Amino acid sequence: MAKKGIEVTRRGLLQIGGRSLFAGALATLCRPFAFASPAAIRLQDVTADTFEPYLGRVIEFRAPATPSGIPSRNVALKLAKIDRHDHLSLMESRNPATRGKRTREPFSLLFESHGTPLSAGLHTIAHRDFASCELLLSAVCRPKADGTIYYEAVFG
Repeated sequence: MAKKGIEVTRRGLLQIGGRSLFAGALATLCRPFAFASPAAIRLQDVTADTFEPYLGRVIEFRAPATPSGIPSRNVALKLAKIDRHDHLSLMESRNPATRGKRTREPFSLLFESHGTPLSAGLHTIAHRDFASCELLLSAVCRPKADGTIYYEAVFG
């Protein structure tokens, strides 16, 4: 008993190849017009200048899960201040053992929150412009009378 196979013709192969070539060319030509979101900013690549456009704006963070494993809610923190630590680079430039060791200039970000204090631990940045990455946010003062709490993230 002979098996029935699919009949492949030269014309059929040329049609499939032509369609594939057309689709590839169309995809290449349309690439400049793509409306995909830009590449997310990775935190290992950021500098103080990266955060300048976000000064005074809200950046969302996802707090760590509770000890029972329940996922936590997102927390909105306003970027209040960017501190550049140029004095550290100046001190290190005088020491031959540390010269050229840093990959970026050190800086810190000061965030302000109104409301419930954040839990301790690493918080995941949940802003659409940034790649998902964990930051250690440390409270830097007691809550003020109006409920404002400040948190700092340090980059070295």
